Amino acid sequence: MIVAARDLAAVALRETLLGEPISLTGSAFRQYLASRLQGRREECVMVVFLTGEGLFIAEDIHVGTRQSTCELPLRRTVRRAFDLDARRLVLVHNHPSGDPTPSVEDVRSTRKFRQVMSALEFALDDHFIVARSGIFSMSDNGLI
Repeated sequence: MIVAARDLAAVALRETLLGEPISLTGSAFRQYLASRLQGRREECVMVVFLTGEGLFIAEDIHVGTRQSTCELPLRRTVRRAFDLDARRLVLVHNHPSGDPTPSVEDVRSTRKFRQVMSALEFALDDHFIVARSGIFSMSDNGLI
């Protein structure tokens, strides 16, 4: 019942974002990210698709298992970006451990993802890590 209520609230919030300009530094977008991923027990990766003007188009969530990390399906993400005619992307994943500090692998894979997407003329605006103790922005911290 609680999960259903949380999912319904997330859908309602996502509906308010559709077609709206997204401020990556604004608290509303970060609260939305927290509502989607904070407190999950399994690692998840979310891709937010934006227009060239930064309007919210869609999001995809990929869920791992409790025993393993969640890998971003690159081919599916590229295909989806083309299908949506997105121009900009935001990566978001959670750390069920509660610590939002990126690992060396988080930074390495983000840079690789950004390089691939850039070659296809997509911009990676940021990569957020959501955890119980806060939200970390790789862009704000000069990591991408």
